[in-house]
Amino acid sequence: MPLRKAKSIDALHSEVTGCDIALTDEAPLALALDNRVRSPRIGRLAATPRSHAANEMFPEDVRPLFFDILEATDLPWKQVVRALERAIDCWTATGDCEAIVEYEEFDTEAIRTIIELLGELDSSYRAVKEMTMTPSPDDDIAVIDEHQLSALAETMLPASGAYNSVSSFDSEEIPFPEIDIFPSATAIVSTIVDQIDPEIADQFGIVLVENSHYSTLVESALEAQGIPFSGGPGFEDDRDIRSFLRLLDVSFGGSNQRLGEIEGVLSAIGIDVPSDLAEQRVDSLSSSQLGPYSRVRETVESGTFRDLVAVYEEIETVELSDLRNEFEQLNLLDKAVTESRLTRFQYYLDTINVPSDTDTNDGVLLAGATSTAYVDRPVVFYAGLGPEWANSPPEYPWVDKEEYLKKDLDRFERLLQNGEQRHYFVQETHAGSEVPPCVYLRQLYDDSIESFEDLPHSKYRTNRETSLESPFSAPATASSSSSSLSSPEMTISQSGLNRLTNCPRDTYFHQLVESPSNLAMARGNLLHEAAEIYEADPLVFESNRQSVLDGMCELLDPYLSDTKRTIERTKLNVGLTAITRYLEAYPPQPATHSTYANRDRDNSLAALVNLPYDSELTERWFASEAVGLRGYVDLLQHPETVVDYKTGDKNSPSKLLDAAAIDPVAEKPNFQPLAYLSKHREERPNERLEIRFVHLLHDIDAAIAGEPPTPADLVSTITYVPLTFPEFVASEDTFRQLTDYADSNDRCKVLNSLGYERYREFFKNHELPPVDEDPTQRTTIIKGFRTLAESVVGEYKYVIKGCQKIFDDLETTPTGYVLKSDLDTFEDFVDEQLTKLNEYRTDRFPIKFREDGPTWNRVDHRDLILTDR
Repeated sequence: MPLRKAKSIDALHSEVTGCDIALTDEAPLALALDNRVRSPRIGRLAATPRSHAANEMFPEDVRPLFFDILEATDLPWKQVVRALERAIDCWTATGDCEAIVEYEEFDTEAIRTIIELLGELDSSYRAVKEMTMTPSPDDDIAVIDEHQLSALAETMLPASGAYNSVSSFDSEEIPFPEIDIFPSATAIVSTIVDQIDPEIADQFGIVLVENSHYSTLVESALEAQGIPFSGGPGFEDDRDIRSFLRLLDVSFGGSNQRLGEIEGVLSAIGIDVPSDLAEQRVDSLSSSQLGPYSRVRETVESGTFRDLVAVYEEIETVELSDLRNEFEQLNLLDKAVTESRLTRFQYYLDTINVPSDTDTNDGVLLAGATSTAYVDRPVVFYAGLGPEWANSPPEYPWVDKEEYLKKDLDRFERLLQNGEQRHYFVQETHAGSEVPPCVYLRQLYDDSIESFEDLPHSKYRTNRETSLESPFSAPATASSSSSSLSSPEMTISQSGLNRLTNCPRDTYFHQLVESPSNLAMARGNLLHEAAEIYEADPLVFESNRQSVLDGMCELLDPYLSDTKRTIERTKLNVGLTAITRYLEAYPPQPATHSTYANRDRDNSLAALVNLPYDSELTERWFASEAVGLRGYVDLLQHPETVVDYKTGDKNSPSKLLDAAAIDPVAEKPNFQPLAYLSKHREERPNERLEIRFVHLLHDIDAAIAGEPPTPADLVSTITYVPLTFPEFVASEDTFRQLTDYADSNDRCKVLNSLGYERYREFFKNHELPPVDEDPTQRTTIIKGFRTLAESVVGEYKYVIKGCQKIFDDLETTPTGYVLKSDLDTFEDFVDEQLTKLNEYRTDRFPIKFREDGPTWNRVDHRDLILTDR
C-alpha cells in the first residue's frame, strides 16, 4: 500500500519562510528550518513551544530542577526523580500542573512538594504556562502539525484563526519503500560504513534505536574508520566515564570475586593482569599482580570520589572535569566512596539526561528511531526497523493511549521519508530467531505481514564487498606474516591433538589466547607436585605430610570461597593418601631412559614447604619427531610402565580406548593412551608395555568414610603387546580373557576342556584375520575350530554355542590391549594431522574436523568462534 507523502524539510521551509515564528513539536525540525535561513532577521524562524517561551535553543529543565529540588528538600534521589518525571508528564499531557493529584494513587506528599516547587522554580514548562501569544494583525505565526502539540503547548497558542496551521504531509501518495534484507547486523553496518566518505560525513544520517546492538556496532565502526559523527553516545557513554564507573562497580564485587570477572574492565583502561590467574579471587592477589588496580581498590576502601577521580586521571592520563563537576553538583565529590552512593549516582545517570559534547550536529547524524521524525541529511540509512522502533504509551491514567499511538504512527510515517536518498536495511534473524517487522510497518502496509520478506524487498545472503578496510578486521601483525610460519610444526602434544581433531579453529585461538587455570586444574597440579615430592624421598614426605597438606591448601586458597575450603582440604587429603598407598604398593623401579629428558619445571608446592622434588622418574619430558609427539610423563614407574595421575572420574580401559579411536574419531577425542604408548615404544621397541592411569580421587565418598579403594582399584591399565592380530589371538592373554567368565559359560566349557596348549597350537597354525579383512578365511577357521572342539569335547549344542561366542569375542582386540598395528596406524594418523596443521597455518583453520562438527563443550574458546560464516 502507498504512504502519505511527507513534505521535505526544504518544502516546509518554503512554506513558513515568511513567518515571524513557526512552532513545531519537533526540535530537530526547528533546528533544520533555522539552518536554512539565509537572510538577516530578528529572532529565530522556528522553535518548539518550550524553546520559544523560555528563549532557549534547547531547554533542558529536568536536570537543573532535580538539583534545585534536592537542595530545597530532604527527599531521596529516587523519590525526586519519580515524582518529578510523573508531575512533568501529567502537566505536559493535561496542561494543568496540579492535575496529577486528582488521581488518588499519585496524591502523595512527595508529589505535592514537587508541584509546589514547579510553580516557583524557573523552567521552560512554567514559561509555557505563563505565556500566551497575542500577535498583532501584522504578525505571521505558523504551527506545524498542531495535532502533535501537547496540551501544555496548546495553552500558549493565540486564538484560533490568529495563526496558520501547516501539515507536514502532502495530499499525494508514494509507493511503499523497498527494503534490503541482510543476514546479520554486522553485514548491515559494514555496508553502511563502506558508503560514507569521511570528507563529506555531514551528508549522511543513520536512524537506529539508541542503546541497541546497532548503535554499538555503528559507533565502533565509525570510530575505527575515523568518520566523525554526532548524536551518538551520551555523557555516561564517554569512554573514560564509562570505564571509571565500571571500574568502581567491580571494586564492590565481594570477597569471592574472580580476576577473570573483571579482566575485561581492567584491560579497557590498559591494566594488564595475568590471564592464568583468571579463576583466582581478587582478594588473594598481590599488588604486583593487580598493578594499578590495587591503588583503585585502596582508594575505594579509604578515599573520596575526588581522590578516586584523581587516581583514574593519573592511570589514564586524562581529565575528567565533567565527571568531577557532576559529583560536585550532587554533593558527592568529597564524600567517602561507598556502594550505596555509587548506586545512587548510576541511577541518576540512568534517569537524568546529562549534556555532553556529542550533542552537536557535525559529521554523520545518528538519529534515534523512537525520538524524532526528522533527519536533516541528504542520504539516510535506516538500520533495523524491528519491534523496538515503536513507542509504547506510558502506563499513566492521564495518557490517552489511542491518541498517543496515532501520534507515534504519524511520526514513524514521516521518519521513513527523510533524505533525498533512503536505504532501509533490516536483519533477517537475530540470535537464531526471526526478526519481526515493526508493528507500524504492518499498519502502514495494510496487509497481514509476518516477516520482512512479506514486504517489497531485495535479499543479500552474504556480506557485500567493501572497498574500504573492514572496520572489524585487525591489521596484519608480525605473528601472522609468512616469516613466522617458516618452520613447520614437527610434533604435537596429546592435548593439542585432541583439540585439533575436535575443532581445528580452537587450536588457532589456543595459540593466541592464554587459557586460565581453574580450581580443578590447580587441584590436579598440586597432587602431581605432591607425587613428585613423595617420589623424591618418601620418608621426608611422610614426616612432613601435614606441612605438605597445609601448603596445598594455601596454594589452592585463591580459587576457593569460604564454604569450599574444608571440602577441598578433604579432597586433597584423600588424594595424598591415594598417592602414598599406590606408590607403596607399586614402588617405582629405577632405570635408564635414553629418549626422555629432564626439563626445568617449577614445583610451587615443593618451593613453599621447602622439600626436595627432583627425581629421574617423574615429570619426564619428550619431544620425538619420529612419532610426532611431545609432552610430559608423570612417572616412569618401571622400565616397561608409564603412569599418568588423574583427578577426575575413573574410566575403564574400554572407554579410554573408545575415546582414542581414529576411524572415526570419537565425539570427545582423547589420544593419551596411544600417544604415550607410541612414545614408550620408541624407548623400548619390541617389548610388552603398559600405561597406568591412577585415579587419585576415585570413590572419594568411600575414602572419606574410612574405606578407601585398594591401590589396584585406582588403576585403569592399557597394555601394548608387539604382536599382530593373529599372533595375539594365539596368546595366553587372549585365552585368559576368553575364559574370564563363570565356569558354566559355554565358552569356558569348551576352552577349559581344550586347554591352552591345544588352543595355542590351533591358532598358531591357523592365523585368524581381523573381522573386516578376509571373511572367507575367517569362516574356514571358525569351522575348523568347531570341528576341533567337537572332536575333543563332543558334539553338543553348547559346543556350537560356545564356539560362536568365542569368535564373537575375537572380532576385535580384547579389552585393554593395543597391538602393533594399532600403534602403527596411530602414528600414521599423527603424521596426517601434523600435515593438516601446517596447511591450516598457511591458509585457514576450519571449524569442523568431523562432518557433524565439534563437541562444543570441549571447545575452550567457544565465544571466539562464529558458526554462521
